[in-house]
Amino acid sequence: MIERGLLMRPLGGATSVARARAERADLDGVATSRACSWNRPPIDRMSNLNVEPGDASLDDLIGSIEHGVLMRTNLSWSIDDSRNKFQFGCEYGRVIRHGRLAEVVRNPNYRGISATFWRSLAMVGDASTFEVMGTPFCGKGEPNQVIRVGHAAPACKFRDVAVFGGAA
Repeated sequence: MIERGLLMRPLGGATSVARARAERADLDGVATSRACSWNRPPIDRMSNLNVEPGDASLDDLIGSIEHGVLMRTNLSWSIDDSRNKFQFGCEYGRVIRHGRLAEVVRNPNYRGISATFWRSLAMVGDASTFEVMGTPFCGKGEPNQVIRVGHAAPACKFRDVAVFGGAA
């Protein structure tokens, strides 16, 4: 889908592909419209996407950060209808200072704009940091449709992301 930072094939139904082709006519899409049942219309859905492992260990990632937050366990999420602006909350975090883990924080959150967020990807963890994650209930649509989704990714380092909350 994305190779060396370039969008190769956009995800979505006919409307999403048409929007992508308005920017770059040579793009072939990947259909991701699904319905939860025979009596519901197909709508653009999250896909089971993965980020391939890189070559940095978790210690390398942490050691490269002057000041940041290591976040784990997604707890809440909100994203607009065009999948542009988002906000995610995590259950657990650790402050990183001078390349070392410091105190635990609860409920750290981050927000951003999707394309800007992915452009801020600075390092990708190796296979030892790779995990399969996801949510059993991606709900959207009118009437509401619920479909299981999963994602796999290594630990990743992002720069200049808006982080907030996180009580000690």
